[in-house]
Amino acid sequence: MTSKYARLAAVAVIFVVAACQTPAAGTGATNQPVAISSLTATAVPETTPSLRGGSPAASVDLGGTPAPPPDIDPCTLITQAEASTMIGKQLGAGVGTTVGPDRVCTFKSGLTEVKLFLAPKAPDVATATQYWDAERAQAPADITMNDIGGFTRAAYGSGAAAGVSVSALFVIQGTYFFDLYCGFPACDETAEVAEATQIVGRLPAS
Repeated sequence: MTSKYARLAAVAVIFVVAACQTPAAGTGATNQPVAISSLTATAVPETTPSLRGGSPAASVDLGGTPAPPPDIDPCTLITQAEASTMIGKQLGAGVGTTVGPDRVCTFKSGLTEVKLFLAPKAPDVATATQYWDAERAQAPADITMNDIGGFTRAAYGSGAAAGVSVSALFVIQGTYFFDLYCGFPACDETAEVAEATQIVGRLPAS
C-alpha cells in the first residue's frame, strides 16, 4: 500500500472515542454532534482516548498501488436486526456510503450507531497482515485492546469518555479488512465477535 492509501484506509483500523459534552445545569443546551475517526470534525474532550499511536498512519508504506472501493456492499454483510441486537437498541435500516477507498454501512438511532467499514482487498494475505501489524502496533498502552483468535488477525478495542462508551472490532480474514464499530454505547466483545463471524461467512472466498 502507498502512503496515500494508508492515509485513506486508516479509518478501517483506527477509531477515536468521541463523547457528548455535558451541558451545564440549567442551560438547556443539547448534546453536540459526535463522530468517529476522521469522518467528521467534532468537539470532543481533550482527554478523549484514541486507538491511534504516536506515528501517523500516513507513514505506513507497504508498496503496491491504491485500490478502488470494494465491489461488495457492506450492507449485504450485516442485517438491521443483527446490528440492533448487537448494540441492544432498535436501529434504522443500513445506509451505504463511500469514504475514500472504503465502503461503509451505517445503522443509526439518534446518537447510537453501528458502522461496518469494508476496505479494499489487499493483493495478498502477506500484505494484509503486514499492514495490520503496522497499525496494531500504533495502539497506545492505555487503550483496552484484546487480540482475538478465530480470524487471520483480529482485535477488539473499547474506551469511554465523559460517560460515553464506544468499541470496535478490527478484522483481517484472508485479504479482506473490516472494522465493526459500535458507538454510544459500546458493544460487548462476545457480541461483536459473533457478528464478525457472520460477516466473514458472507464474504466471497479470498
